[in-house]
Amino acid sequence: MTLTFWTVEPISSLVADEAGSFVENNLRQFERDNPNISVELQVKKTTGKGGVLDFLRTAGQVAPAILPDVAIINAVDLNQAQTEGLVQPLDGRLDRSIVQDLLPAARRMGTVNGALVGVPLGLEMEHTVYNTLVFTQTPILWTDIISKNSRYLFPAKGNNGVVNDATLAQYFSAGGVFQDDEGKPKIDEIGLRNVLTFYQQASEQGLIDASLLEAATTEDVWPFFLEIQAGLSQVSVKQFLTEREGLVDSDFAAVPVSSTTATPISVMHGWVFVLVTDDINRQAAALKLIESFLSTRNNVAWSAINNSIPTRDSAFQQIAGDDPYWSFLSEQLNTARPEPRFTGYDRIGRIIQQAVEQVLRGEATAEEAAATAVDALTQ
Repeated sequence: MTLTFWTVEPISSLVADEAGSFVENNLRQFERDNPNISVELQVKKTTGKGGVLDFLRTAGQVAPAILPDVAIINAVDLNQAQTEGLVQPLDGRLDRSIVQDLLPAARRMGTVNGALVGVPLGLEMEHTVYNTLVFTQTPILWTDIISKNSRYLFPAKGNNGVVNDATLAQYFSAGGVFQDDEGKPKIDEIGLRNVLTFYQQASEQGLIDASLLEAATTEDVWPFFLEIQAGLSQVSVKQFLTEREGLVDSDFAAVPVSSTTATPISVMHGWVFVLVTDDINRQAAALKLIESFLSTRNNVAWSAINNSIPTRDSAFQQIAGDDPYWSFLSEQLNTARPEPRFTGYDRIGRIIQQAVEQVLRGEATAEEAAATAVDALTQ
């Protein structure tokens, strides 16, 4: 039997580094362990036309015979894939010991409408890092930043016009929701106004400004933090782990929130394994392939290569040891949410991004921008 496995370049043997070797070595080891099974790896684009989700849709309509048995897709596409019947449920199929060992955060990422349909290979999210010469105590509240009169760096440009993770996390922490009780798209005006008011106050004091709208990733703002031009900066887990040994007078913290009663919430991203084939005879082999990549040993190895968060508790504990940073990540994962992926979020994310831009450019007050955002959604 030959299994077809669709993936994306960052998780393929095309990558000329340890990640590429990891994928290649695991495929060859799987074939040695299962001599009656070979694997054909096909690499697709990460997003858009020609991406995995796009190919799953089009192939399913015109050439179902070329559909893969297993695929890796962006977690943000999981809802659509499940709704359109492009992937199979994993509950009761994937090795029970793996499912039970998944971190709750990993389960949340892979679950759609109560069913597990994807399993992430690793998790990525953001938090903050602060200058301990500026903040003698961990900055928890927005008022902590305002009172210290120190710059706060975060990538405010957004992702292809959709609101950035820092603002999204603060919106969630302020009690903001994106769907009403009936599941219809919604912008929480009070929650958004609270976040934008913080931005307005910080902007008026020169702690943030429109230059942040040129920063699309945490990597874009990181050099300014290293040059001691800010007291606090948004940072990804990957970046922090990569840079950690060279940091001085720095410590990690959650994304700041509005009040002591608010809960910090991080936004998670990841690539997930999905089962595509509906052929019972092929599913057993396809599940074996997924399980081989998700062994504790491989989960530890992949996380070490990518400086990402492992998805299995056994792997997490093995990496964490008694490191306080990993204890901090464990706390953050308890409340972390996957990037919103319901139908209609793209429009909401763009509207909120426009509100952020209006406030940072001084084109509108927080109250005006929040009201405009709510009106824009209802039009």
